Amino acid sequence: MVDGDNGLSIQRKCPQEKIEENEQEDMEFLLLLMKFFLILVAICHRRKHKYRELRLCDQDERDYRRKMWIRLLDDEKVCLHQLCVIRQAFKKLCHVLVEKGGLVATRYVTIKEIVALFLHILAHDLKNSTIRSIFARSSETISRQFHIVLRAMMKIGKFYIKQNNVSLHEVDDKWQWFKGALGALDGTLIEITVPASERGKYRDRKGNLSTNVLGACDANLKFTYVLPGWEGSASDSRVLRDALTRRNNLKVPQNMYYLVDLGYTNDQGFLAPYRGTRYHLNLWRGNTPTNYKELFNLRHSAARNTIERGFGLIKKRWAIVRHACFYDVKTQIRIINACFILHNFIRDEMVEEDLLREVDEELEEAALENEVERDNITFVGVTNEWSQFRDNLAMEMFEEYQARRALRN
Repeated sequence: MVDGDNGLSIQRKCPQEKIEENEQEDMEFLLLLMKFFLILVAICHRRKHKYRELRLCDQDERDYRRKMWIRLLDDEKVCLHQLCVIRQAFKKLCHVLVEKGGLVATRYVTIKEIVALFLHILAHDLKNSTIRSIFARSSETISRQFHIVLRAMMKIGKFYIKQNNVSLHEVDDKWQWFKGALGALDGTLIEITVPASERGKYRDRKGNLSTNVLGACDANLKFTYVLPGWEGSASDSRVLRDALTRRNNLKVPQNMYYLVDLGYTNDQGFLAPYRGTRYHLNLWRGNTPTNYKELFNLRHSAARNTIERGFGLIKKRWAIVRHACFYDVKTQIRIINACFILHNFIRDEMVEEDLLREVDEELEEAALENEVERDNITFVGVTNEWSQFRDNLAMEMFEEYQARRALRN
């Protein structure tokens, strides 16, 4: 009986041991699974941390490149080459854009950086992909900051492009015979990109797609009025008529006038040269005036040359207006306005003798070609009253000229 009982007891213990063994195996499996999970978490964390370190390293490298480029602008020659302005002018422009243009810095970009980016694009006509590699910024950031600075430039325009009603005859010797003259006025063609459906009306007489920009400037080559946006096919006279009648119009007080070329009517407020008579300055080398019309044209050309030099300076400095760019039409027109605003700002802040010398050389080479082209422009009939004013002025000039030559002889 005892043995039987012991046997029964042993038989009863076996299922219990199996249960304990199963529980132990389950526990070991859970522990192994937990270890595996912890190892997996550790690996993921390490990879994430390593990726973060790589990102931080890459970010540090981009910040370093950007800061080094900005630091190079402390060198006068580098600043002038990269931004087309001297350091002092660049600093003042940043201040003006903040104070008057409402430009603000953000957490990640400084005023100095975005203004430098803007000027660099204008000066070298670079696409966003190229600027991205220079400033180590994304294309989206570059585009957004460019338009932010462009809007600020439009806000400060009223402080730098202002009309005046002061005669220039007492300001500069070239203008002494033109009492009541406000300055010189002309149009220039600037190439732009336009949709295919509008190319016809923007195609100018040379076959290029362009906008006809009207400008008026004073003796200091500062523009007092600018009207971009007209199609390249529009005549200078048509653009002028619009400038005189629009809300923000060109104002010409009574008894005052602008000097204009043969593309405009010789009418009240706009004094044009004589047709069929030598005009451009380089055509007078080795020659002297023989009648009142020639003398008038010579002095008219010497004074009106300021507008040609003004346009030349803008196109010489800002590469973005020398060729069509990839922005939409509205943005391109604003860019043209910005270049004129910057031009006036620079005229107050910098001496530009070297650049102006280059412009004068190019104008001399192009003068004969322009003379031929202007003869083909259709213009409105001349007003008799204003023609008589021109004749009287020209004859007065010639009488004084002959008297002076007689005293010399």
